[in-house]
Amino acid sequence: MPHKSPRELAETMLGCIDKGDWAGVLAITSPDYVVHEPPELPFGGDWKGQDALIRLFPHVWSYWDDVVVDRLGILTDENYFCLQLRMTMTSKLTGNRISTSLAETTRCVEGLMVEYTIHYHDCALVAREAGPPRPGAVKLEG
Repeated sequence: MPHKSPRELAETMLGCIDKGDWAGVLAITSPDYVVHEPPELPFGGDWKGQDALIRLFPHVWSYWDDVVVDRLGILTDENYFCLQLRMTMTSKLTGNRISTSLAETTRCVEGLMVEYTIHYHDCALVAREAGPPRPGAVKLEG
């Protein structure tokens, strides 16, 4: 059976996330997967392991209320997909409603996602509104 293209991987990942189908996400994720969040964010750094997204999503969401993610587009080539997004959310720390655009770039190898890098347009705003890292919040490695 042929490997999924980067576009097919992006569409599969988004569909699985929409349904809460984390087993479906794991099925298209490499065992040595890594997610790179900007280091200046309280949830920043490298999240490693096949289950990195499963651990990362609820941790990032724990800083915000009323998160809305608008999907603006998917750009692809033979080895990557890039999601163009806008996130709007309310800071649990300040109560401020903020919005920023993101580009999330995923490198794909042989039909699996292997590396995911997140770029926030206004990282300083996100860091300020998120506040300090939560005590006890750690990035467990797989």
